[in-house]
Amino acid sequence: VKKLKFHLEAVIRDRYESDSLIKNEVHEWLLNMQKQDILKVETENDYWEDIPQDLFELFKTNIKDKNYEYTIAKGHLWLEMEIPLEPKPDEKS
Repeated sequence: VKKLKFHLEAVIRDRYESDSLIKNEVHEWLLNMQKQDILKVETENDYWEDIPQDLFELFKTNIKDKNYEYTIAKGHLWLEMEIPLEPKPDEKS
């Protein structure tokens, strides 16, 4: 299964206190993250500042499953995640 790597940048809290967040606090923040918290999303070939809702839902699912890596600096959170590219099964009408 081919995976697409996403690089996401978001603003997380005050720039001075965010660097000391522990892993669980970051995960809680990510679970509650809103679309407007995201500054940009990049892949190898694409770039979004206003991400589509279905892509946002994929991010949230990956976050729930703790399928990501992150770094934080000066109030910004950089998230790296890979999402498998699988064709959706045909839906019967």
